[in-house]
Amino acid sequence: MTHRCYGEAVDRAHRGLLVAVGLRPWALSDADELTALYAPARSELVAEAPWRGPEWFTANGQRERMSAIFDDPSVEGFVITASGAIAGHIVLDEIRRDVLQSAGLGYWVAPSQRGRGIATLGIGLAVIHAFTRFGLHRIHATVDLENRPSWRALERNDFHRVGVVRGFALIGGRWHDHYLYQRTADGLGAGGDPPAVAGQPLPLDGGTPPPALENETPPA
Repeated sequence: MTHRCYGEAVDRAHRGLLVAVGLRPWALSDADELTALYAPARSELVAEAPWRGPEWFTANGQRERMSAIFDDPSVEGFVITASGAIAGHIVLDEIRRDVLQSAGLGYWVAPSQRGRGIATLGIGLAVIHAFTRFGLHRIHATVDLENRPSWRALERNDFHRVGVVRGFALIGGRWHDHYLYQRTADGLGAGGDPPAVAGQPLPLDGGTPPPALENETPPA
């Protein structure tokens, strides 16, 4: 089953990358692979969202999760793929079709896949989708002040820090401050790609990242 994306999947391989990063809509057939992906990170995922009970970490729970999103016009869910395998997910939620024309952005990459620039490139693909296929004007995201790799992935995609939201989320029994980031369609390049999508090759597992371009930070 392919979820709606204006009739077209958001699957894209990046030429020149040693790790081909793509983004495509969730499908019910992804349930088993997502379940296996989430299992090693269960404590992290529960700390971020305590409502995730034991059922959430089963294939049936994932199918129910996706089915609910398929029926919700204000949410779009995607899997991030790395060389064809699912490496994480991205969600566009709170999609507004009124005067705001906006959406929230949430993303997660499996711990074993971090540090390879996968989140950075996945966000870049989601930006293209939201602005060119959905016709949205603004995307916003919140990220823990202590999660530098996450907010650097946003900054590499031209998200701008708006400010700090104090006591934003109760995680692990403690209220955490979050940065608020946003970017608008006005900043989309002439070629349709945010900076991160047009970046340099990523290393294979255990490799060394290529040198950064001038004024760039290596992928998060």
